Amino acid sequence: MMLKQITKTVLLLLILGTVLKTNAQDSQYFSPTDMEIDSASNTLFILGKTAHELRAYPLNEFTRYKSISTELTPKAIQIVGNTILLATSHSNGKLLLIDKKSLLLEKEIEVGHGATDIAVNSNNSMAYVANQFSNDISVVNLKTGKETTRIPVIRQPTQVVLSENGKYLFATNFLTAGRADVDTVTSEVSIINTETEELIKNIPLANGSNALRGMSLSADGNYVFISHNLGRFLVPTTQLEQGWMNTSALSVIDAKKLEFVATVLLDDPEYGAAGSWGIDCSADQILVAHSGTHDFSVIDYHQFVEKLNATQNTAALSYDLRFLSGIRTRIKTTGNGPRCIKVYKNHVYAANYFSDLIDIINLNQPLIETDQQLVLTNTLTPDEVRLGEMYFNDATYCFQAWQSCNGCHPGEARTDGLNWDLLNDGMGNPKNCKSMLGSHQTAPVMITGIRPDAETAVRAGFTHIQFTLIEEEKALAVDAYLKSLQPVPSPSLVKQKLNPKAQKGQKLFQKLGCISCHYGPWYTDQKTHQIGTQGEYDHQNRWDTPTLVEVWRTGPYLHDGRSATLKEVFTTEKHGLREELSEKETEQLVEYILSL
Repeated sequence: MMLKQITKTVLLLLILGTVLKTNAQDSQYFSPTDMEIDSASNTLFILGKTAHELRAYPLNEFTRYKSISTELTPKAIQIVGNTILLATSHSNGKLLLIDKKSLLLEKEIEVGHGATDIAVNSNNSMAYVANQFSNDISVVNLKTGKETTRIPVIRQPTQVVLSENGKYLFATNFLTAGRADVDTVTSEVSIINTETEELIKNIPLANGSNALRGMSLSADGNYVFISHNLGRFLVPTTQLEQGWMNTSALSVIDAKKLEFVATVLLDDPEYGAAGSWGIDCSADQILVAHSGTHDFSVIDYHQFVEKLNATQNTAALSYDLRFLSGIRTRIKTTGNGPRCIKVYKNHVYAANYFSDLIDIINLNQPLIETDQQLVLTNTLTPDEVRLGEMYFNDATYCFQAWQSCNGCHPGEARTDGLNWDLLNDGMGNPKNCKSMLGSHQTAPVMITGIRPDAETAVRAGFTHIQFTLIEEEKALAVDAYLKSLQPVPSPSLVKQKLNPKAQKGQKLFQKLGCISCHYGPWYTDQKTHQIGTQGEYDHQNRWDTPTLVEVWRTGPYLHDGRSATLKEVFTTEKHGLREELSEKETEQLVEYILSL
């Protein structure tokens, strides 16, 4: 009987993936993407995005750990009493409930597509999950273990934070919504009333705000801080000094009044803070990780608020590179790509994504530098794809570190939703930023087809956008990374198949002749065409046929982003239509294309 029980226990551990391991013995990349420090158990919990793994390290002994593997990619962690919540996702989303002590899986709850962050109310009864690709927030009753509703927001919610009293949920919308050929284009923060479970307000940030990556509530509950990119899309890409193209920003929302306060720049006057990512707050400090420059900021919270309140023209702060002077210290990490950052007992834990290590910094020391490291893997030499992803996200190759490739192509080399006036086809004719997915497989590239292939565009991007000369070895690595990109399954699919509405749209797609230009695995003939969309600022009237793969996440549409939705491409612009479509037919056609 005892032998049977032991055998059953061993099998259960193997099935659920919980193993006690010694430190740094895995060969695969770990890619730390989120952390939590549990004071009750004195444990550091770390999520590995590419390893599909949760690890638990005793804070006083980093030489051993327990772990559990996850089927889907883990994105976020929250600790609720004796339970760990994990947001995981790929073609669907799941909220995992894991026992904190044993690391055994207790329950899986289906949530939305692209589950990427979690917030839990004060009595641990309700969880709110940001579903990036289904564009909504899952409300989960933790007592019953069921999703009760979903609340739609604007576009790609990636972070959620509750107000101090739990009445309001703040959700970042990663990208802009609406057309791009206008003077004001910006991402917004959605606010949900948790009592009525309704969206009550959207707060626009400073013009050009995009790629909203981090969010945190101040320790006193007065402010919500958001880290993001700030694109200067209204000017041509002629220089980089003073953040001419892209700057990194910290936006502030009054958590009591539910009002936008200001957007403050995180860059220094002659050195950027590109790739600003995770945020954490202590009673006296705001900490922001800068993944592109391999450092983080420690901002004096009280001086920050005092200085902010004394500023009359807060709108001007989004151009002021000296606002943080005297109240902020930047600290280098020993690794590459710090994304998640946590502060605990005046120690900073900075998770270096590409180096697979955690820097631990004691802020009480006179010389603030890393005094301890937690090495997560023993991988000695990254392969070419991993190196290419690292170079793609590294702003230190750029002149004054203002931006990396990620600056215009966030979200794993996709689009920022903005129009940019690149100089490769003249000046004064801005066009919408393209996703890099499939770029190496669908030459020529750029919306005009001005570059013969993606290899040429990669090298030109470093030269003319980052104002640097990069070694061919590094350019080849970036090529390899971009070639490796895989499409995320569309949220319109049902069990990876077309829904009935999309099936009817597929027949219309063929009947209307869309397939004459959009065919093959990438749905493109790789040619340029006159399609009747030349605008007053355009120097040409022929456009490269774009891939339709993953078009559900690449809006706005057409070469200048004039169509906010794919439906407008057909109803307003009449793109490719030789006959009038009914409302029902249009919706069917759009549903099919959004399923690709």
